[in-house]
Amino acid sequence: MKKRIFAPDFVRAIAVILIILTHYNARYLWLGTEIAYKKMILGITTFNIYIGGLGVSLFLIISGYALMYTYGEKIRIWNFYQKRFWSLYPMFWIAYLVAFLHQFYCYKGMVHAAPLRNLFFSVIGIDGYLSNAHISTFYVLGEWFLGFIIMFYMIFPALRWGIMKYPQITGTIILVLYGTSILYYDLDFPQNMFLFVRLPELAFGMYFQRYIDKVNWKAAVISMFVLLANVVIAPAYSQDIQTTYVGISFFLLLVYISRHVKESYIIVSICRTLCKYSYSIFLVHHYIIAYFMGKFDLNNITVLESWILFLLICCVIGVFARLLYLSNEYVCRRIKLSWKIKGDKS
Repeated sequence: MKKRIFAPDFVRAIAVILIILTHYNARYLWLGTEIAYKKMILGITTFNIYIGGLGVSLFLIISGYALMYTYGEKIRIWNFYQKRFWSLYPMFWIAYLVAFLHQFYCYKGMVHAAPLRNLFFSVIGIDGYLSNAHISTFYVLGEWFLGFIIMFYMIFPALRWGIMKYPQITGTIILVLYGTSILYYDLDFPQNMFLFVRLPELAFGMYFQRYIDKVNWKAAVISMFVLLANVVIAPAYSQDIQTTYVGISFFLLLVYISRHVKESYIIVSICRTLCKYSYSIFLVHHYIIAYFMGKFDLNNITVLESWILFLLICCVIGVFARLLYLSNEYVCRRIKLSWKIKGDKS
């Protein structure tokens, strides 16, 4: 078993916090009033980009890093996809079933107008992603990111092969696909969710782990300069371009910072806990935020009450994330044990 590295845990923990903040603040953003904006926790933008975009960027980079760290030396394709299946689907199905039944009870019936056949999109975890393509789905929980990461898992073995065997050529192809997508994008689908637009972040995590894996003070200073310059200059060009280099710069800065905080027991414990439950948090947080904030008159609560509500929601997310994690472990263990018993009998 490979040694656990703190830097990716630190980055992933920051990304988890950013995503929770994003979806909490989004409820105020939708109100569209200046009073509502003042109740946001730490605002909706950072480094001149949408804070949610920064969180997703970190997740993409760290996903590429983590997979390359695990499979950098060798990969058995069948085992890879088998592990990805067990890491994604059982927990998603458990969470989806509970949320679907809860929604059914609260609204006294079905709330989706999608054809029943489209339930298949929920089964394979791409309902949130396809809902952005104006396709009627039974989307209940999770985010578009789940469908996106499933696509990344599908292409990872090929991308890994290219980066390891032909790093320069593969990098050039990635940049060409990225540049072409940015310049000539003409699809009725959010550009920031398109695979080729986010490919540089995924690939950067892979390249970084394979060929760099360390950040010295010079790289950290340059990264900080890029971030500050983007705030001061506040460029008006594509948010997708800004998200790419801001996400990479912030990642490098966090990796450098992680070297100086890894001796803190409290910080390490918090980061490892957030990482352990990051997927279950991802699955439940959006639904819990929407449910709880829907019970409050957001136009009339005070800033202090907004902070209290945020902390309360974080506690609830933590409880349900752990319950989901433990439920998934139990179900998976029972299924695998059942299969093993059947295999022995046969």
